[in-house]
This record gives sequence, C-alpha cells and structure tokens, in this order.
Amino acid sequence: MIEFATLYETAILHKGGEASVKALLPRCKTPAQLRAQSDAFYLDTMSLRIFRAGLKHELVDNKWPAFQQAYHGFDPFFCAMLSDEDIEQLMANRGLIRHLGKIKSVRENAQWLREIASEYGGFGQWLADWPAETLVEL
Repeated sequence: MIEFATLYETAILHKGGEASVKALLPRCKTPAQLRAQSDAFYLDTMSLRIFRAGLKHELVDNKWPAFQQAYHGFDPFFCAMLSDEDIEQLMANRGLIRHLGKIKSVRENAQWLREIASEYGGFGQWLADWPAETLVEL
C-alpha cells in the first residue's frame, strides 16, 4: 500500500503546489455536524462509494434512488438483517447494479456500523471522537 505522504507529494507535483492541493481537498465537518447525521446517512454514503468503485459515477448516481428504495433508506437495522434470500431478490432487481459482492457489502457494513453505533452512541459520534492527528488512518 502506498503511504499517504507519498500520494500527497505526488499530488503536489501534479497539481501545481501544496496550496492547489489543499484547495482541492474537501472541508472536514465539525464534530457537531458529524454527530448530527443519522446512521442511515453514513450507510448510504458508504454504500454509494462502494458501488461507484470501478464504475462511471453518473451511472451509479442515476440508479441510486432505486437503491435507496430497495434498501429502505439504508436503515442500518433493515440492511443488517437482510437474509440470503433477500440478497437474491436484490440481485434480481433490474433497477440496481447487480454485483453480488457489492450487494452483500451493504449487509456486512450495516452489521459493522450497528456495532460501532451501539458502542459509541451513534456512528457519527464515533467519527466525531476520532483523533484529528490520525485522521488519515480512518
């Protein structure tokens, strides 16, 4: 795996300097903003990023409302409790991108997210409490 420092130096070389790279980086949310988001928001966002991987983002974005409906708004409890039969039904849904590994990842990530949320009082709380000096490790 390439270390972040190496990637960052490469970006500086290709984007015209450190100031240009910093201008391109997204702004971090405040701890209060992170806590304010629902667990469903985080599962939705994680899932969107997973389905976009290796595909044209516009294709995934256009189908995303069908995903949100099929996964009941990415409710973590609903998604964590999906059975293998439910997964098969999702694979048959022509409105979705039918990639078995990615479809199964929603269930697995929902289970993990629920464990974190249960321990920390919410997934956003866990994110908000992450030490800023080790943010890259997140």
